[in-house]
Amino acid sequence: MKRIPQRSSVWTTAAIVALWLAGCTGLPLGMQAPSVTLADISVVNVGLFEQQFMLKLRVQNPNPQEFVIDGLAFDLEVNEQPFAKGVSNQLVTVPRFGSAVISADTMSTLGGVLRQFGRLAQGERPSFAYRIRGNLSISGSNVPFDRRGDFDPTAFLSK
Repeated sequence: MKRIPQRSSVWTTAAIVALWLAGCTGLPLGMQAPSVTLADISVVNVGLFEQQFMLKLRVQNPNPQEFVIDGLAFDLEVNEQPFAKGVSNQLVTVPRFGSAVISADTMSTLGGVLRQFGRLAQGERPSFAYRIRGNLSISGSNVPFDRRGDFDPTAFLSK
C-alpha cells in the first residue's frame, strides 16, 4: 500500500479551509465586501404598539463586477439602544464600481421610541448615533454588514 505524502494532505486541508472561509462571507474569492449606509428614513405609519418606517440603504460596490442583491435583513440601533428591525426582498443589481439604493420595511416598537423620547426629555442634545447591522443576500449567500454613523438635526436648524 502506497502512502500519500503528508505535504499533499496539508495543502488539501488548507485549500478546503480557504474555500470554506470564502463561503462564509458569501463573496467570491478576491471580491471586496460592499459598503452599506443609511441613505434616508421616512415615517410610514405610527400606531400605539408599532411604528413603521421606510429606510433606504445605499449599497456601494467596490468591485469590477456587478452583483445582484435578492434580499436583506437588519437591526437598527439608535444611541446604543435597539430601535427597529427591517427586511427587504427587493431585487437590486449593484453595478460594478457603482451603487444602488434598496428600500426596506422597518418596524419599531413602542419601547424603542419611548427610549429615544426619554433621552430628549432628560435634556440631552438631540443627536442620533446609529448602528445598522445585518446581512445582504447576494445570489443566495449571506454577506454581513455593520455600519455606524451619526446625525445631528440641530446642524440644519442653525443655518
